[in-house]
Amino acid sequence: MYTQRRIGLALSLVAAAALAAATMNIATLPVTAQSATATPAPAAGATAAPTTAAAPAAPAAAPAAAPASTAVPLPDDVKDKTIIASGLRQPRQLMYTNDGTLYIAEAGLGGNAALTTVATKTVQAGLTARISMVSPDGKQSVALDGLPSTATGGAPNFAGSSSVLVTDDSYWIGIEYGPDLKGVAFPMFHYVIQIDRKSHRIKELIDTYAPAIAAKMPSADDPFSNPTDLALAKDGTLYIADASCNCVWSWTKKAGLKMVAKWDIKDNPVSDSVAIGPDGDLYVGMLSGFPFKPGSARIERWSGGKLKQKYEGLNMVTDVLVTKDGTLYASEFAEFGDKGPKPASGKVVMFNKDGKSFDVVLDGLNSPYGLAQNPKDGSIVVVVHSAGDKDAMGAVIKVK
Repeated sequence: MYTQRRIGLALSLVAAAALAAATMNIATLPVTAQSATATPAPAAGATAAPTTAAAPAAPAAAPAAAPASTAVPLPDDVKDKTIIASGLRQPRQLMYTNDGTLYIAEAGLGGNAALTTVATKTVQAGLTARISMVSPDGKQSVALDGLPSTATGGAPNFAGSSSVLVTDDSYWIGIEYGPDLKGVAFPMFHYVIQIDRKSHRIKELIDTYAPAIAAKMPSADDPFSNPTDLALAKDGTLYIADASCNCVWSWTKKAGLKMVAKWDIKDNPVSDSVAIGPDGDLYVGMLSGFPFKPGSARIERWSGGKLKQKYEGLNMVTDVLVTKDGTLYASEFAEFGDKGPKPASGKVVMFNKDGKSFDVVLDGLNSPYGLAQNPKDGSIVVVVHSAGDKDAMGAVIKVK
């Protein structure tokens, strides 16, 4: 039976059950560190968040740019699409900066360190999670490598960096829920990390785990945290969607971490994505809980700390995007059947202005995840093959 912790990470679990096919020895994967040397670009519609003076060593640093791997073939279902990026390791969320540079959070493929969980299962851990980038002229490279990643199970299920925001001076990265280790503290999981773009040193660590435990969220019996998405307001407030906590946090250097919205475990919407509209309203995308009944996922719009509107009738929402003109898009991970998620059942949908109906913009997708709009030409892209594949077959494709 799915616990709340597992539901919070269901994006990987259900994909692993349905999409993994090839076999791979995770222990043979190389662990490297490399970075791109692109000119920094401010985040679209956002200001840089506050920074700190002290800076411990970052988990990754490197001097040379490195192109993404081209050895992995494209999945058949995306060969007829406009490919923006490929060869990605479990890609999750993504974002554009004002100059049209695309940044992609990749959860990685585990590593070559065998660790034991509290459930006495072995996981393969390493530093294979990373942030990739695509320059405005279409060149793909790695911006930041060496982030923590784990692989569990025969499918397997991967965990690592789930989201990224890029400002003038920093990378803000959400590290999702990893396995409970036995006698080993694998660092950085359940954290949002601010890393300096020039020095690659850590400027801020935001722990969502301890506050979720203290708040007994989502329940007193099984409190937990899984920071899966980030959004940065114009005033510098950072918003964090926490899928396991069933909550949304806000953070500023002055005020610290605060819970600004929460949902009861009985409802269990699994708040896995967050976006800010042009009017400043907060949009929260919800995966829904197991068994992911058709139409049970939704999006909520919050304004001034109060629920303003619901957008319902969706399936397994993994991201929400509000464009500059206020149009609302959502990615649907899959339709869930008796044997798990149905292959090629993922979609990108667009809501009509009344908020009560939506149109399918793109369908036939496998595990779509993050959505982003290019500020230069207004085009919209989506992550596909975000979970379950062992061979770095993740990609970003153009929606419209």
